[in-house]
Amino acid sequence: MFAVRLIGVLALVALNGFFAATEFSLVAVRLSRIRQLVAKGNARARVVEALLGDLHRVVSGVQLGITLTSLAIGALGEVTLAKVFQAMWQGESGTHTALLAHAIALACAFALLSALHVVIGELVPKTVSLARAERVALLVAFPFRWFLNTFRWVIDLLDGVSGAIVKALGVSAAHVHGVAHSTEELQIQIQQARERGLLAAGEEKFILSAIELSQIQVREIMVPRPDMHTLPIESTLDEVMRAFATTQRSRIPVYRGSQDHILGFVHIKDMMWVLLDRERRLEENIPPPAFDLSRVLREILIVPETKPASELLLELRTRHVGMALVVDEFGSILGLVTMEDILEQMVGEIHDEFDVVEKPLTLADGALIFDAALNVRDLDAQYNITLPEDPAYATVGGFVLAQLGFIPKGGESFEYGNYRFSVVEMDGKRVAQVKIQRVRSPESETSLPAEAMLQPAKGLKSSSRDS
Repeated sequence: MFAVRLIGVLALVALNGFFAATEFSLVAVRLSRIRQLVAKGNARARVVEALLGDLHRVVSGVQLGITLTSLAIGALGEVTLAKVFQAMWQGESGTHTALLAHAIALACAFALLSALHVVIGELVPKTVSLARAERVALLVAFPFRWFLNTFRWVIDLLDGVSGAIVKALGVSAAHVHGVAHSTEELQIQIQQARERGLLAAGEEKFILSAIELSQIQVREIMVPRPDMHTLPIESTLDEVMRAFATTQRSRIPVYRGSQDHILGFVHIKDMMWVLLDRERRLEENIPPPAFDLSRVLREILIVPETKPASELLLELRTRHVGMALVVDEFGSILGLVTMEDILEQMVGEIHDEFDVVEKPLTLADGALIFDAALNVRDLDAQYNITLPEDPAYATVGGFVLAQLGFIPKGGESFEYGNYRFSVVEMDGKRVAQVKIQRVRSPESETSLPAEAMLQPAKGLKSSSRDS
């Protein structure tokens, strides 16, 4: 009789472990992987997918199973093991009273049952389930579905009562079992995946850049209006082809009157068809028609400066276009953004065989001279020089103007953090080149007050000149 009871206790502990393994494996398993197995016709994966679609019922079923088995373990196990310990205690010493022997036996039985229940019924199954979530989930799928169907009415009753209590507390079911992650949580998970060797460093950088794309506005990555290559609508065929040859662009915006009135853009492929048609006509002694640039214009997309780069990327793909004009709230053209500009935010600079890679000029003292149109994000990513992000500017030149507060002349300089920024060249009222020189080592940051690191030095050398 004792052996039967002992086997029953062990079976209940194993059953408790089954429910614990079910809960953790279904929570930890990847839904994307399960769907791959479903597509291959795996019947167990189909059951797992159905269970994952109703996690509320799964959790209720698991809790019911664990509660019933735990109560049964306590009721059966304590009586069974207590008799064994009581017999051992009385056998060693007959001087103790039966009451003391029974109390000690109960304490020993409780300690042994608790250890058995926690280790075999909880910790081991949970650890295995987290390490082999997919395998365990597929293994428990069919028996757990049978359990849910068998005790459906009990689970529905418990769900109804718990749902009423939760609703009274003002919490919706979606908030209880929601599994959505914020952007910050996703970034942490991706970093952890790289630390565990599941992602390469390059893959981590690419994924994080793609996530951060929604936080970048098109004004931060656009080609500013002064740097845009445009053509007037009156341009001749030779002028158009010369513009394509000198700019190495495949698309050039076309305007009438001024750049504030962009009509569209001309594509190099359309111009090639024009040239081929003219060549064919000349071979057939047919006079070619007068060139009219308006006949080959394509519609250009116009977007606000605050549009997220991720949304623009999707819109460019949907419309099958490769560029868009950026305008401010008053409709004035601020610049131009291409699909390549957006992709470079994820994969870094993209250069083809025609691009001339421009590197900053390095002086003998270690200072670097940058094009003022360099984006502050690129300055941080490529040279580890971090500037504060501010809606007032997106480039190094804009940062210089924001710090000085006036239109500078060549040679104006100021200190910010560990660096001195000097205006090397002006293009009218626009900063063209900036020299950045380290004036103190990073270790000295700890000896500076926060204001000295986060704001320009109080004594702006607005009248100093660089020799």
